[in-house]
Amino acid sequence: MKRLMRYAALALLLLSAAGCHRRPLVDIENTHYVRVYIDEELLNVTTGFYDQNNRRPEYATPTVMRVALFDPSTGKVAGERYLRGSGRDERGAFCDGYISADPGDYCLLTYNFGTESTVLRRESDYGSVEAYTNDIAAHLYNYLPSRADADDSERIVYDPDHLFVDGCQRVHIPARNYVDTLRNEQGDYFTARSVVKSYYLQIRVKGMQYASTAVSLLTGMAGSTILHDRGVRSDNPATIYFEMNRSDDRSARSDDLTTIYTTFGTFGKLPDHDNRLEVAFDFITVDGRALSATIDITDKFSEPDAVEHQWILLDEIIEIPEPVNSGGGFTPGVGDWGDINTDIII
Repeated sequence: MKRLMRYAALALLLLSAAGCHRRPLVDIENTHYVRVYIDEELLNVTTGFYDQNNRRPEYATPTVMRVALFDPSTGKVAGERYLRGSGRDERGAFCDGYISADPGDYCLLTYNFGTESTVLRRESDYGSVEAYTNDIAAHLYNYLPSRADADDSERIVYDPDHLFVDGCQRVHIPARNYVDTLRNEQGDYFTARSVVKSYYLQIRVKGMQYASTAVSLLTGMAGSTILHDRGVRSDNPATIYFEMNRSDDRSARSDDLTTIYTTFGTFGKLPDHDNRLEVAFDFITVDGRALSATIDITDKFSEPDAVEHQWILLDEIIEIPEPVNSGGGFTPGVGDWGDINTDIII
């Protein structure tokens, strides 16, 4: 009896030791290591700032990547895993982990998880995975005098935050009796780059002290992009909404002029060369007036500042008239919009 108890204790000890050993939860012959580097060289977000004194966009390095393998004949998901390991070396930040898949040929797609405004759809189909942003909340229309009589067909959406993507159309997985490493067509680790560009926009305003809010709308933008080829949807036009900041730099103010600016994200402008790009600046004043100014910036996107730095620097000056009743304060709520157009000084 004592010998039986001794054997039982020894067996429990061996099981306990084995339970503390870290090992894949799948068949080692079908387990593959994946590492995805993240290209964080993002103009106007992590580098290439127009004005170092301006407020910078919020940014955090992704810590989770989804990697999916697709059947090349059907385009459907054959296996997927979220890479939760993270690290940094001389090449930069990366996420890594393991995925299980049988030997064969696959299409591979990987992208970061946890974006704030960028949304994905049709994630189970390789050729159709698409990134987009949602329409703005209904209450925000109260701050858009330029859209008081807008066409209902116009989609006004949030600007996207950065989505890092990589993939390849053919990944061959041979039969192995050990854990191998999945690599791209060049035999290297994967490197995910953003499908979103961040543009810096600024304009000067005279009488900005009379404004309580300032927002902008940019037309002619693509509302979504297909992940596997980074192609924008030409049949999905959208108008991007973003809020403006006022400069705190006193050197940016002269003759009662204040620079207002923002950094916004976009999947890209629509590919049609006749596409017209307009930016509308909408203001609510401290006495409750609604003012707007619209500027054509089509040519700005082809200027060196926009092409090389993604800067849109407007020379025009918007003027906000002084309140009629100088003793009045902010008027809560906004009624029907009056068609009040402010002068643009060039």
